[in-house]
Amino acid sequence: MVSRSAAAAFCLAVVLAIPSAGLSASAWSPVGPPGGAAYGLALDPKDAKVLYAGAFGGGVWKSTDGGATWARLAGVPARETVNAVAVSPADSKVVLAAGFTALWRSADAGATWKKVLDQGRQQPAMTGLAFDPATPATVYASTDSDGHPAGVFRSTDAGATWKPANAGFSSITRVQGVAVARDGKTVWAGSSTGVYRSGDGGATWGNLLEDKAVHSVAVLADGVVLAGTNGDGVLRSADGGATWEETKSDARMTGNIVYALHAATKTPGLVYAGIPNRILRSMDGGATWTTFSKGFNWVNFRSLALDEASGAVFGGTGRDGVVKSTDGGATWTAGRGFLSLEVTSILVDPASPKRLFVGTTQGGVHRSEDGGATWALSNEGLTNRAVHSLAADPASPGALLAGTRKGAFRSTDGGATWTHVLKGGCEPEVQHLRFAPSDPKRVYAHSGRSFCQVARSDDGGLTWRDLKAPRDASSLLGHFAFHVDAASADRLAYSDDRSLRLSSDGGATWTPATGIPPTTRIQAIVAGRAEGELFAATAKGIWRSADGGRTWAVAGKGAEALNVTRLLLDPSTGSIWAGALKEGILRSTDGGKTWARVGGEPPHPDLVALAFDPAGTLLVGFEGNGVWRLDPAKATGK
Repeated sequence: MVSRSAAAAFCLAVVLAIPSAGLSASAWSPVGPPGGAAYGLALDPKDAKVLYAGAFGGGVWKSTDGGATWARLAGVPARETVNAVAVSPADSKVVLAAGFTALWRSADAGATWKKVLDQGRQQPAMTGLAFDPATPATVYASTDSDGHPAGVFRSTDAGATWKPANAGFSSITRVQGVAVARDGKTVWAGSSTGVYRSGDGGATWGNLLEDKAVHSVAVLADGVVLAGTNGDGVLRSADGGATWEETKSDARMTGNIVYALHAATKTPGLVYAGIPNRILRSMDGGATWTTFSKGFNWVNFRSLALDEASGAVFGGTGRDGVVKSTDGGATWTAGRGFLSLEVTSILVDPASPKRLFVGTTQGGVHRSEDGGATWALSNEGLTNRAVHSLAADPASPGALLAGTRKGAFRSTDGGATWTHVLKGGCEPEVQHLRFAPSDPKRVYAHSGRSFCQVARSDDGGLTWRDLKAPRDASSLLGHFAFHVDAASADRLAYSDDRSLRLSSDGGATWTPATGIPPTTRIQAIVAGRAEGELFAATAKGIWRSADGGRTWAVAGKGAEALNVTRLLLDPSTGSIWAGALKEGILRSTDGGKTWARVGGEPPHPDLVALAFDPAGTLLVGFEGNGVWRLDPAKATGK
């Protein structure tokens, strides 16, 4: 059994063998870091070794060995966020996945999937699922309104077809979870405006707990109802929702979200709750709670599952994937192969080439000292864990910068500890960090937001000043570009929603570039080999400039209509590598005149980061599938 501290740090020798359908297994290989957000979790009621997990931005995953190893299932889009998963108690081949864009159904244990509700036509994002224990052909799905009709959908054919069951719901209600009582008639729904109850199988509803934001709901065998709230802990009703009482816990639940509630079906009074950093357990029907998990930090428990025969408890986390305890919560293991982190940046430490850093929006900075074989969290002092960018100080070995949702942090010990350096009045969401090659003390931060658009440091990142750079009116955060000229620390460029702006005086003044249509978002810029040559990745192909970015024209053939997000120059060969949404990797070997797809279908459609490792292979980061290695020789056959 691996201790929780080891599981949290991911100091595990991880063997990630999860090639998806269509991948060239010889060209692509998973690197890590392991983990990600497991929003949905379900156990096969007839085979406790079989589990399903729904990932944030990562589709549906399955384990057939009790959570020891995981593989992503084809059929549900790899970028789909799956908020809940349910397995039919009558036929375990029937599996439902509540996605952000659709409701998905499998009739063959996840081998194939069919979209049974489509967001664009019938319903909003699905948030919860519950089979009727009395009549398993009946199943309910809760929905997050977000501009669509609010409430619950009902199926009477095990999820094959659905109809709205929303009579009585407020038009502004966002329903987060649903549960069915043993009698099969009483259905409960937790929502942003309280707890709703239906006594007629979903035909009509009434609100029994108004003015409470409820994130999860559970019904115990004796009819006791529990409501997991956003800020008020777990509330309990023993009289069908007529009255509610607060429950007691050894952990602070006030102010926290109760993400998940899971009641045992065979053990009276046993129920688990998932909150930030803890799993709680109640043995008295939810009246009192004690901490079941130990040692977790910066982890939200988003989903729960229980194998009552063995006592194994599974937790779907917001960072560590699916964790499991078989000894009453004393120790926890993380399954291998669950690779669903939202990667934002990849950094190979120039001072120690086998040391890799990966920035993620879910778990901060992950570090590997052995080229990606094992990983550890590297977040000491990093008070904001939504990391968007990483950069190494070329003048100070071991000195790093991390751009986060709340400013920038600096490390002088190889990522072991971090200090907040870009904060206060100018605390942007730092998308890019760029050290100037000609002046290592000069570093820029680009936010992609309307405040503190570009900040500058002249002392390696210790102190910063806002350059008051102009920006088109928008607060959208997306893929934008930032570039610093290799020969001059004063020449730089950045993009926003509608334009590319240039400066030749270190950001004191800015001028717009011409040639690229204002409706074409520029998402990355890289220098070519020729003097003044730049390439820009845009939502409408790749563009080229021969005059330092002042004017632009479409670059070559093969990428004209693609949404290109990243560019990388191989200085040893002059090849230019590009990452395109859905299409994967493109390469040009003739200075951008022509582009060809290499590597086949990528492991995930949302490619967001590119880097070369010391061996010359390409490291590719995905928004929802971690980091993968693409061997250029195998990908191109050369």
